[in-house]
Amino acid sequence: MTMCDVDIDLTQSRPLRLGIALSDGIHWDSDAAAERIRGVDLADIARKSVNRRRDQPDVDVVADIDIVIAAEARTARAMLDASFDETRERTLLYVGTPSGLASLITDIHALGIVDGAVLIPRTTQAAILIRDAVLPLLQTSLQLPAPGREARPA
Repeated sequence: MTMCDVDIDLTQSRPLRLGIALSDGIHWDSDAAAERIRGVDLADIARKSVNRRRDQPDVDVVADIDIVIAAEARTARAMLDASFDETRERTLLYVGTPSGLASLITDIHALGIVDGAVLIPRTTQAAILIRDAVLPLLQTSLQLPAPGREARPA
């Protein structure tokens, strides 16, 4: 196993940013500016995030994540259409459970990789589970601000 140096600031204090992409646009947790990035994996997202933060240090950086979730991971995997992989635009894909998705989001935020995520549900069931299961888990674990409130002082 090879060790490598990684610059991760665990003291960052930016609140989690969250957006949900629905048919009528992206619904954000705040009106504050955010820059979206896409990557094929977490390493790609981390590289792009570092570059974006260097160029725009005062803007939140959020990662787009395509979502296929179900109550059980094997059900989510079965829902993933084979053609989906060919048509997606080099965006991180999460296939699993609501609790796993909430953990991924809190982990990438806590590690300072990004300030949050734009969740892109690829099924109607995923959109419903984001609302009914993922958001409550995130609110419990991170104490997200109530909708409509400013995420941080200007």
